[in-house]
Amino acid sequence: MHLGSGNVLRTPNDQYICIVPQGDPAAPPTGYLPFEGDRMLTVILSKALLLANDTQITDPTILGQL
Repeated sequence: MHLGSGNVLRTPNDQYICIVPQGDPAAPPTGYLPFEGDRMLTVILSKALLLANDTQITDPTILGQL
């Protein structure tokens, strides 16, 4: 994962994995996060957590890239 852009590249051939962050504006706030307001860190952490739990991924677009 590139820390400057938040892009995810798969080894060994650096294949780009497209993961588009989605947010639910109607969702209640979850509380203060120490990095609140840092959009890139939020994107990086959400992608890292998503990929760490890859057995829970149900989105066919993401699954097709893995």
